[in-house]
Amino acid sequence: PSAHSCAPECSAMPKAAYEDWGPGCSELSSLKSATDKALLDNTEERYKAGNIYTRSGRLLLAVNPYKKLPLYTDETLQAYKSSLAPQVELPPHVYAVAASAHSGMLQNSMSQSVIISGESGAGKTETAKILLEYLAEVSCSGSDLHKRVLKTNPIMESFGCAKTVWNNNSSRFGKFLTLQFSASGRMQGAFMKTYLLEKSRITSQLPGEQNYHVLYTVAKGLSSAQRTEFGLPKGSDAVESFKLLNLKKAGDVKWADFPCDFKELTEAFAVIPSLNDKQASCWRVIMAVLYLGNLSFTGQGEDDAKVKDPAVVAAVARLLSCETAQLEKAICTQNMKAGLDWISKPNTVAYASDVKNALTKALYSRLFDYIVEMVNVSLEKSGDEMRYFIGAVDIFGFECFPTNSLEQLCINFANEKLQKMFTQAVFESVLSEYQKEGIDVGDITYEDNKLLVELIDKPATGILSLLAEECFFPSGSDASWLQKIKSQHARHANFSEERLDRTAFTISHYPGKVTYQSTGFLEKNKDPLSQDLVVLMQFSDDDFVKTLFEEKQSTAMAGSVRRFKSAKFVGLIDGFRTSLNQLVKTLEATKTHFIRCVKPNMDKKPDNFVFDVMQRQLYTSGVVQAVQATRKGFPDHLPFAELLSRFELVVPKSATNKKGADGVRALLSSAGVSDKEFRIGKTKVFLGVGVLDQLEQRRMEYIASKVLSMQMLVRAYNARKRLKLLRDEKARAAKAKAEAEAAARAAEEAARKEREAAEATAAAQKAKEEEEAEKERQTRFQRARQMSFERNTAKKRREQAEKAKAAEAAAKATADATKDLDAEKLAKFQQEVADGGGVDNKEMMNVAVVSDIGWKGGAEPAQGDDVWAQYDFKCAVSDVLEYAEYLGMDIKQDAHLLWIADEALQAPEPQGWEQRLDPKGGVYYYHPTTGMSLNQHPLDHHYQQFYLQMKAQYDAMYTSKGDAGGEGGAKPGTAAQAPIEFLAYKGGPYEEGSGGAAQKKGLFGMGKKKEVKGPVEEMWELSCQLDRQQDGLGIGLTLDNIIVEVEPGGSVATQGELQYGDKIVAVDNNTLGHRMLKDVIVPQRTHQLIVKYARMSTQPPSPRRERAKKLVPDKGAAPRRIEEIEVKIRREKGTGRLGFGIDAMNTIVEVDPNGPVAGQLQVGDKIISVDGSKLNFKRFVDTVGRTEEHILCIARLHAADPSIAAGRGLKKSKSRKSATSLQGSGSQLLRSQSRYSEKMPALREVRLIKETDETKIGAVFHRSDDAFDKSFFNVEGSSVQPIIKKVDPGSMAECSGLVPGDVVLSVNGISGLSNFQVVEMLRKGQGVFNLVVISGRQVQQTFTGAAPSPRR
Repeated sequence: PSAHSCAPECSAMPKAAYEDWGPGCSELSSLKSATDKALLDNTEERYKAGNIYTRSGRLLLAVNPYKKLPLYTDETLQAYKSSLAPQVELPPHVYAVAASAHSGMLQNSMSQSVIISGESGAGKTETAKILLEYLAEVSCSGSDLHKRVLKTNPIMESFGCAKTVWNNNSSRFGKFLTLQFSASGRMQGAFMKTYLLEKSRITSQLPGEQNYHVLYTVAKGLSSAQRTEFGLPKGSDAVESFKLLNLKKAGDVKWADFPCDFKELTEAFAVIPSLNDKQASCWRVIMAVLYLGNLSFTGQGEDDAKVKDPAVVAAVARLLSCETAQLEKAICTQNMKAGLDWISKPNTVAYASDVKNALTKALYSRLFDYIVEMVNVSLEKSGDEMRYFIGAVDIFGFECFPTNSLEQLCINFANEKLQKMFTQAVFESVLSEYQKEGIDVGDITYEDNKLLVELIDKPATGILSLLAEECFFPSGSDASWLQKIKSQHARHANFSEERLDRTAFTISHYPGKVTYQSTGFLEKNKDPLSQDLVVLMQFSDDDFVKTLFEEKQSTAMAGSVRRFKSAKFVGLIDGFRTSLNQLVKTLEATKTHFIRCVKPNMDKKPDNFVFDVMQRQLYTSGVVQAVQATRKGFPDHLPFAELLSRFELVVPKSATNKKGADGVRALLSSAGVSDKEFRIGKTKVFLGVGVLDQLEQRRMEYIASKVLSMQMLVRAYNARKRLKLLRDEKARAAKAKAEAEAAARAAEEAARKEREAAEATAAAQKAKEEEEAEKERQTRFQRARQMSFERNTAKKRREQAEKAKAAEAAAKATADATKDLDAEKLAKFQQEVADGGGVDNKEMMNVAVVSDIGWKGGAEPAQGDDVWAQYDFKCAVSDVLEYAEYLGMDIKQDAHLLWIADEALQAPEPQGWEQRLDPKGGVYYYHPTTGMSLNQHPLDHHYQQFYLQMKAQYDAMYTSKGDAGGEGGAKPGTAAQAPIEFLAYKGGPYEEGSGGAAQKKGLFGMGKKKEVKGPVEEMWELSCQLDRQQDGLGIGLTLDNIIVEVEPGGSVATQGELQYGDKIVAVDNNTLGHRMLKDVIVPQRTHQLIVKYARMSTQPPSPRRERAKKLVPDKGAAPRRIEEIEVKIRREKGTGRLGFGIDAMNTIVEVDPNGPVAGQLQVGDKIISVDGSKLNFKRFVDTVGRTEEHILCIARLHAADPSIAAGRGLKKSKSRKSATSLQGSGSQLLRSQSRYSEKMPALREVRLIKETDETKIGAVFHRSDDAFDKSFFNVEGSSVQPIIKKVDPGSMAECSGLVPGDVVLSVNGISGLSNFQVVEMLRKGQGVFNLVVISGRQVQQTFTGAAPSPRR
C-alpha cells in the first residue's frame, strides 16, 4: 500500500509473492483465539516477514510497509489473473480482491464494490491504484481511460486532503469511484461521487493543523509571471503571507508529505481534457481565497465593519473580475426595505467576518465541485452500453479530535452505516464455515449498531433530525437543540451528557466514545451565503467565476417558463444524509469486498511495528470487532489434535486416551464444560465464549508463579529507561522550539513595521482619491438612471392610456351597432312568426332560440365592454393576466384557474422573509432564521405548484369523463361546450323520448306536453337569479350538488328562494351533469341558477312553486336524496339528557349508542323544527324546551348514486369559508368509491388569521399518521405528516374550511413541514397563514373501505 518510495528497496524474497503464504495464519478466522494479543502477534509476525496482507472472510487487512516490496510484478499480476479461485488458491493480496470482484461480476452478472478504509497515510490511495491497475489490465479498455482515472488521484488529494493532528495527509472528504463495464467485461468509463467536503477547515484550523494541500502548492509553485499578476511576493516565502495557511514560517511545511508538487499537479490537469484549459482560472480563484483570508476589519464585535486594508479588497476584486466598491459594500453593508423605502444598514464586524468567511468557503467548495464535475465529464462512458460496475469506496475513517463538531459527527455516522454493512457481510462467511463443519447455526445471532444509527438518524427524534428541525425556528439555537436531544435521549445507552461542559455531549460509537461540541452546529448546517455576493459573482466579468455561481437550470414547464425554486429549507445534513443513503443503497445492491488499511507506526518508518498504534487502528477501523463478530457464539475454533495435545495436562490422563471427536468430547466433559458450551464439527471443535480462556487459565496457573517475578523486574527496567528518554527528548525539543519562535517573531515584527511604514501613506492617499472619484461617478450615474426611468415610465403610461381610451371607444361603438342590428332583426323575425311566416328562416330561428335562453352565438354573456368583468377580480386585470403568464398559465386554456393568480396577488408577505437589494439593483428575499435567499417571491413556488396540481386534477377528471362518454367531457369555458348542453336536461325546451333522441317541443317551448300519472312525489324545476357576495354563495353542497347547508347572511339566505335539499343542475347556462358546482362556476356578480326539488303532492303550494315548472318523472329514477321525517324522542330518565350532539348548523354529529335516541336519529340528520317551531337560522339548544318529550322534524340525506359519487367525497363549495360534514349513511357511499382509487383528491387553500399570539385556531393534529396511506400523497419515510385529527365546532379552523383528515401540504409557501413544525408555527406565530390542504381522510377511507367516523 502507501508510498513505497520512502525507504530503499529490500532484498528479494526467496519465493514469488503469489507462492509465499508467509508465517502465522493468513486467514484470521483460523487463529486459535480472537484476543487483541493474538491478532497483533499474528499481524506483526507476517509484517516482519514481508507478508503485509491478511485475510478474514471478505476482509483484507493491509499493513503499510513504508518500503518497496516485490509484490506487484507483472508475473504476480498474471498469476492472479490466470487463477480460477485466487482467494483460495493464492495468498491474500489486493490482486486477489480485484480478481474476485471482476470474475464475480462476469460469472454472476452482478455489480461489485470494494470498500477501502483507513486513516490517511495507511495506504488507501496506493491500494486503490493497485486495484485500478489490475482492473485496467484485465478489462482491455483500449484507450487512455486507465491513465485518466489514475491521474485523478493527485488532483483529488491536493484539493481534498490536509494535515491534521493525527497525520499529514488526512482525507477531508469521502469518495466513491465506479468503474463501468460492458457485458463483455471491457471498461467503458468511470464516475466519481464525493461526500461532505470539510468546508470549515478553509477558514479555521486547530493548532498544529494546516489547510488543504493545493493552497500551499499553488502559493509556492506559481511562475514569476503569475506571481506578478496575482501580486505575490517573490521567493518561497509566499506561503507566509496568507493567514489561511496557518504558518509562522515557510519551513513549517513538510513538502514531502504532499501528494504532488505544482508541476505534477499541472501535468495531472493536462491529462483531463476538460480541465486543461481551465488551469489559470482555477489558480486565480485559489489566490482569491487566500487573499480573502487576509481581509480584516477595524473595530470588533458589534462595531460597524470597515475594511482595514483596502488593498486586500482590491486584490480580491481584481482576481474575481468585479468592482472593488461593490465587493466591499456587499461584505460590509446590506440593503433592506423598511416600509416603502430602501435603507443601507452597516454590518457589524462579527457579521461582516461571517459574510467574508462564507464567500471564502463558497469559492473553494464550488471550485472543488466544478473539478469533480469536469473529471466525470472526461471519464464518462463511451462505446457499448454499461451493464455492470465495480465501485471503490475511499471513505474517511473514524475521527476523534480534541474538539469535534458537525463534520466529525457526520463522518462517524457514515462509518457507523458502513460498519453495519461490514458486520453483516463478514458474518455471512462465518455462518458458511459453521454449515461446512455441520454445526447448527439456527440459534446463533449477532449484535449490530442499529440502535446507535437510530440515535443519530431516526426520523423526528434522531440527533440530525432534531438539528434540521431546529433550523426552522426563529428562536432556534445550539443551546435549545442540545437541550432537546438531551431530553429526548437521556436514557439512551449510547448517549451521555458532559457534566463539566454544558455545551457538549458524548456518543458511544463502536470504536469508542467521542465528545462533540454543540457550538456552531446550526450555523454549519444552514451554511448561509449572502445573496449580494452571489449576484456579484454571477455578474463577474470572468466567465469562469460566473460558471461557479450560476444557478442550475430547473426543468421547464412549457416553452420558456421555468419552475420556481421551493422556499423549503434544505440544510447541509439533509443533502449528506440523502447522498449517504443512496451510497448504502447502491452498495447493498452489489457484492461487497472490504480492504482495511493500517499503518504500523506514526512516523512512517519501515520495519517498525508499534503495538499501541496498531491496536488503536484495528479498533477504530472495526477489524477487531469484525473478527469478534465472525466468532460470535463459538468464537474459538481448534482442530481435534491441537485441543487434545494442548490441554491434556489440565484433566486426568484417563480422559485423554481417546482420539478424534470422542477424545475431544471426553476431555471437555472431564474439564467441566457443559454440552451447551461447545459444538463438535467434522474436523474442528467450536468452543463457546470463555471456554478456551478457562482451559488456558488452568494450564498457565503453575507457569505463572515462576515467571511473574522476572516479568516485573524486566518491565520496571524498561519503563524507567523509556521515561528518561522521553523526558530528555521533550526538554531538547522545547528549548529548540522556544529559540526558533523568538527569532522568528523578532524578524517578522521588524519586517512588518518597515513594510507598513513604507506603504501606509501611499495606500491611504490612493484609496481616498479612488473613493471620491467612484462616489462622484456613482452619484451621476444614479441621478441619470432615475431621471431616465421616470421619463420612460411617464411616456409609457400616457401611451397606454391613449390606446386604451381609443380601443374602448371603438369597441363600444361596434357593440352598440351590432346590438341594435341584432335587436331589429330579431323583432322583425318574431313579428313574422306571429303573422304565421318566417319559419323557413333557419338562421333567424337559431338566433331566436338561443337568445330566448340568454345565449348569443354560443359565447359567454359579456358584462359591459370588459370580457374579464365576469371574473370579478379583486386585483387589476392586467396584473392578474401578467402574473398568470409568470406562473406558466395559458390564458385561454386556463381561464377557469385565473382566480389562483388573483388570490396570489392579494396574499400578504410571508412571515420571516425580508426584502433586500443586491449590488446590481435587483430585489431578492432573505430568511434570517434559515439563511435562505430567493430571487423570486417566496410564494411563487407555492402558487405555481398549486396551479399545476389543480390543472392536473382538472385534466384527469375531464379526460376520464370524456373517455367514458359522459357529460362534462370538456373543460368549462372551452369551445367544446355547446349551448345544446344546456337544453338537454329534463324539463327544458328539449326532452328525451323513449328512443333516447331529443324531440322538439315547439319553437318557443309551446309544444304539446306529455301527461303524467300523479305520483305521490312530484319533481319541480325552478330558475332564479342570485347576487354573489364578496365571500361567495354561502352554501354547502354534497358531491352531487344538493344543498345541505345555508349560511346565515349569505347570498342564498338573503335571496330566500333556495332551500335545504334543492339540487343545482345548471349555472349560468352550463349544465352541471356529473360535475360539481365548484368545478364549473366562474365567479361573477350575478349568477343564473336552475335547481330541482321534490315535494309531496299533498303539501300546500308555496310562493316559489307558482314560478316553478313541474317535471315529468324519469322511469326507474333513483329515490330522492333528502327525506323529511318526523321523530318523537324522550329524554333519559334521571339525567334528562337527549344523548346526541350537534354542530352550529343543527346537524347531528354524534349519537350515543346507548342513549335514549339510539336507533331513531343518525349522524348527519339535520333538525328542521322542534315541537312545531321552525329553526331556520336559530340554534336548536336555544329553542328546545325542558319538556320530557319532543317532536322533531329532521331532514335525512341518503347515499348518492355511486356512478355520480365516483372519485369524489363530500366537499364544501369553494365559494364559502365554513365547512360541512354530514356522515349519515356515508359509509355506503365511501365503500362504493373504492373502485375509483386512481382519482386524485381535490386540493384547496385555507387562510387563517391570528391577530395575537393568544388567538386559538381550534384544530388538533395527529401525533402519528400510521393509519393513513402516505404513499398516496407521495410521502416517503416515516416522518409524521401534519394531519388534522379534530376541529372544534365554531372555531377559526372550522370557519376557514378545515375538516378532520385534512393533510397540510404547505404553510405560507413552505412545503415538506413535519407535524411538529406546523403546530409550532401556528401556535407561536401571528398574522396571516395560507395553508394548502388535501382532503386526506375521506380519500384514505375510500382506499381502505373503512367507514368514516363522525366529526366532533
